[in-house]
Formats: sequence, structure tokens, C-alpha cells
Amino acid sequence: MPITASRLSLGLHAALGVGVVGALGGWAPAWLAVTGGLAVAGMLACIVRATPRGELRLSPRDGAPPTWSWRDRRQDDWRDIELRCDYLGPWLIGLRGEQGRLWLWPDSAPPARLRALRRALLSLG
Repeated sequence: MPITASRLSLGLHAALGVGVVGALGGWAPAWLAVTGGLAVAGMLACIVRATPRGELRLSPRDGAPPTWSWRDRRQDDWRDIELRCDYLGPWLIGLRGEQGRLWLWPDSAPPARLRALRRALLSLG
């Protein structure tokens, strides 16, 4: 399943940041609002840079936990990774591994692939 950066996630973070900077602009000194704006811009840049992009593969196994594999580009080899699902909701899928957390938003992958992943994760219990 191809994973891309979510524009919904970035938009939500940006809207929250604009709200905080707007509140600072209304009630705080101008220098604090400018500092807040720079902090929000830096946070958004970090979010974009840290968002994983690549392909994720789930291989179920009989009587054992599934195998997860990741590759950064189509020409790269698959490498096994440790992941576990710790949040499964109608909008978000939260996967946690040794590299950190991977949130799959509705626009992170094709809808049919996300549906299939949800069904596979539900069947694992």
C-alpha cells in the first residue's frame, strides 16, 4: 500500500497553529505573535519532513503475528519492520513501531487499500 503525506493532517495542524497565532495577535504583544508564527511555521516544516513516504505491506501468518514490511521507493528492497496497531478508528489508523508512530489518515493511501487494511487488522483481533 503506498503511503503519502496527509494533507488533512497538515491542514489540521496549520489551522490550530493559525488559531494560536491569531489569539496571540489579538491579546499579546506583536513580538510574541511573530515568535508564535515562526514557531508554527517551524512545527509545520518538521511535520512535513518527518512524515514517512513509501510502501507498507502486511503479510498475515497462520497462528502468528503478521509480518510488516516497508520500502521507501518502488525500486528498493522490502525490509521487515516491527509494527503494532494501537489505534483503529473510522478515520485514523495508528501504528507504533521502533521508528515511532505512523498515523494513516483517510488521504494517506487509496481508500480501498485502507479499508482492506482495517479489515485485516480487525481479523487479527
